[in-house]
Amino acid sequence: MTFSTLFFISVGLAMDAFAVSLTEGMALKKNHINHIFRVAFVFGIFQALMPLLGWFIGGLFYDMISKYEHWVAFGLLAFVGGKMLLEAWENQKCETEGKCDVSSNIILLGIATSIDALAVGFSFSLLPGLNIYSTIFIIGIITFIISSAGVYMGNKAGQLLGYKAEYAGGFILIGMGCKILFEHIA
Repeated sequence: MTFSTLFFISVGLAMDAFAVSLTEGMALKKNHINHIFRVAFVFGIFQALMPLLGWFIGGLFYDMISKYEHWVAFGLLAFVGGKMLLEAWENQKCETEGKCDVSSNIILLGIATSIDALAVGFSFSLLPGLNIYSTIFIIGIITFIISSAGVYMGNKAGQLLGYKAEYAGGFILIGMGCKILFEHIA
């Protein structure tokens, strides 16, 4: 596999993480480097580990998992998005406290946005001579960079919208889950 192919695969895999990073950034009143790093690190790790897991599992369980991957992604995104909506509704005081931290859901979001990377890992196991460790390193680094930019950009938008940004983030996550579900059902 060429570097350009791997680069475009990595960018494609990182787009879900980018969208969710935007919503994470929207929920912050102020940009904190710790939060940017934490979100980007979790997304980068999951985007790297899922292809590795898929590589090791190979084709053993692909048929079983592929039938339900869209339901898992939908369920996780809908759950986290619904929780964000509930938190926004119950805690509109985020605007006065200066920071809303939604990072307690970051692990679930990392899993939800990296399920497609698991399938990519399955396909990697079919490529002879592929160095999986350098491949997942590149995927993780690119996701880290793109997710960092997403949190930063989302924060800038969130400063304009205030607590309403958390509502937007919740609807975006639910919408992403529905999109994944409908694409696989259709």
